[in-house]
Amino acid sequence: MYRHYWLAAIRILLLFGLAEAGFAGATPSAALSAEEIVERMEERIQQQMAALESYQDQRRYSIAHPLLGDGTYWIVQENFSAPDEKRFKVLERGGSGTVQKRVFARLLEVEQETAREEVRPQVDLSRDNYDFTYLGFDESANAYRFEATPSGENEYLLRGTIWVNAEDFAVQRIEGEPAQRHSMLVTRVRFIHEFAKFGEFWFPVHHRSVTKLHLFGTATLEINYSGYQWQERNQSGRGERAVANRIFTSEVNHGVPGGKQ
Repeated sequence: MYRHYWLAAIRILLLFGLAEAGFAGATPSAALSAEEIVERMEERIQQQMAALESYQDQRRYSIAHPLLGDGTYWIVQENFSAPDEKRFKVLERGGSGTVQKRVFARLLEVEQETAREEVRPQVDLSRDNYDFTYLGFDESANAYRFEATPSGENEYLLRGTIWVNAEDFAVQRIEGEPAQRHSMLVTRVRFIHEFAKFGEFWFPVHHRSVTKLHLFGTATLEINYSGYQWQERNQSGRGERAVANRIFTSEVNHGVPGGKQ
């Protein structure tokens, strides 16, 4: 059971390995076409990668399942250094050792692997990997909504809806499922991945995925991100350090007015 669960979880989470933050840009002075919005979204991802020197955060991974209860968790510190180095340190752990090894440890391992520069273009939210269909403007989130449909055969792509912030074109919310089914034991996987704005960057603050397993019920994976510190490159190329003043948890209104720093 665990093997099939973590395969589904990994294929979701690696999609957000380094397409995590959008770098803030200017507000458009006139109405934009759907194609122009997507183009600016892609530009934000590239600008973020160029602007970030490093960042650090803490995450709390937890899994709930009828056979396990809800006591299996890890608290992990992440350190990222440009262009593609990710280091993780487990600060605290509890619950099922099997789940910790086969789910949490494997999630971190694959995230490191897929952070590599040569891999990222294969899973980026871009027109190289997806067809985007405009669904309308979400006033409550101040965001453009697009349906994202995979245009290739990469097994790590998603199918779902993305919210693109109307002010700086960062991706602030993703809802969907893996584009491909990878196991007969996994009947369905649905996820929500939310971001919030820190300074000029958007970072992930909450992930929730629900996996329905044939004969084994439903397993829920949650990840809460907090304690962001980051260093961005200034015009001279040197890093300038910044610290988030607020810790975000799942109770924050992620990616909407009031959920911003």
